[in-house]
Amino acid sequence: MDETPMNFDMVGNKTVNPKGAKTVLIKTTGHEKSSFTVVLACTADGAKLRPMIIFKRKTMPKIKFPVGVFVHVNEKGWMDEEGVKLWLDNVWSRRPGGLRQERSLLVWDMFRAHLTTSTKKRLARINTDAAVIPAGLTSLVQPLDVCLNKSFKDRIREQWNEWKVSGEKSFTKGGNMRAPQLDVLCNFVIKAWNDIGAETVIKSFKKCGISNSLDGMENYFLWKDEGEAKAEATPSDSELDPYDDCLTNVPQDVIDELMMSEDEHDEDFEGF
Repeated sequence: MDETPMNFDMVGNKTVNPKGAKTVLIKTTGHEKSSFTVVLACTADGAKLRPMIIFKRKTMPKIKFPVGVFVHVNEKGWMDEEGVKLWLDNVWSRRPGGLRQERSLLVWDMFRAHLTTSTKKRLARINTDAAVIPAGLTSLVQPLDVCLNKSFKDRIREQWNEWKVSGEKSFTKGGNMRAPQLDVLCNFVIKAWNDIGAETVIKSFKKCGISNSLDGMENYFLWKDEGEAKAEATPSDSELDPYDDCLTNVPQDVIDELMMSEDEHDEDFEGF
């Protein structure tokens, strides 16, 4: 399981302009710093669990969200202890076999909400052991970081670009394009996650040295193509991930700034 921040504007990191141009204009809706959180999880047999999306709001919006995603709201658009509780109850416990509460192993990083006493007690109640990835090692032994997150975000960006060209849009009173609606973003997430094949998920675990084969029959495959795995782990952009385990001790106000989001009701923004 891994939390990853996303932006309402998913502008690409490449453009085509004349050599030597001092100004490069990129058309956006003006929400490239407005963030929300996506929580992805998958299992070693290739199953992908329902994504959780956390929007920055005080109350749940009165819209119908698509099937296939679990939506939560938080004033900062941020995962916290309550969000982890909801994820365990509504996603992890409902995975294939989850209702039987067979003993299982949940691999995640050192994000503070994963390590609280209440989270540990809840894991014990559902017969789940936690394997906490040490700080600084998620790019080596976290399957989502190593193989899946970049591919997922690239697919999200492709859909955003298609929406930007031909999707249904709304505009402010000043004529500026609004960011995609929340249900549209949910559909982006669902499609991008569904497009990642089960075989890719299975290989991502093995590349990180995680196997369900306790008899050693898969040892030859573990860490295979390690160089390729490291290359895939390279972020698709230069943004700092506020969920990175290396930021465990970063002051909360710094994290809040990283997850900065404009008020969704701001009608006066002039756009770019």
